[in-house]
Amino acid sequence: MNDAHGAVAGLREVCHDIRQPVAGVLALAGAVLAEEGLPEDTRTRLKQIVELTEWQSDVLEHWLWAPGGGQPDADHADVVRVINEAAASERVVWAGELILVWPPEPIFAPLDPVILRRVVANLLANATRAAGANGMVTIEVGCRDGRMLLVVEDNGPGFGWLPGGLGLGLSAVARQAVKHRGRLECGRGSLGGGRVTLWLPLAAAQTGGSVADATCPV
Repeated sequence: MNDAHGAVAGLREVCHDIRQPVAGVLALAGAVLAEEGLPEDTRTRLKQIVELTEWQSDVLEHWLWAPGGGQPDADHADVVRVINEAAASERVVWAGELILVWPPEPIFAPLDPVILRRVVANLLANATRAAGANGMVTIEVGCRDGRMLLVVEDNGPGFGWLPGGLGLGLSAVARQAVKHRGRLECGRGSLGGGRVTLWLPLAAAQTGGSVADATCPV
């Protein structure tokens, strides 16, 4: 076994071992949620903990069972649903203004929903960090030229001005875009900060459309 295969095997073992404490967290949170007289704010926070823990469980399961530790597959992701879930999770830890712009009809992309959520979570984390605690981030999703596009903008200082650089998030997104026959574009957006556009193929049965102008604060 070479070093690369050994590293992958080691990561799979770690993911396998982490599943047990993750399941324990879910069980404990579920037991507390079942108690009578629980304050509503405490119940809300516990539900958020459960949602985030379930998401981490999905990531672990995907890494354990997907071919090659997460290679592209033929699953179809409901793009708007996944983005809404990722945005709701980000809203738990970020107090700025987060606005979604989505199309009137569902959009499906030919990749695993877990992979798409990892991509969206990375884009959001990068944008909210750039925008700062009281900043603004917009997420726009739609179809153009027969492809799906996801645009994330922030009102931060723009690329090249963040302390510590951009981190690993955008690099990870770019790799996933290439794996799924898409591309990632970075530049300056209308809010004055960074603008990241992710292009991906649409599901085979879906035709192209245009981005809707409906907006909704999260």
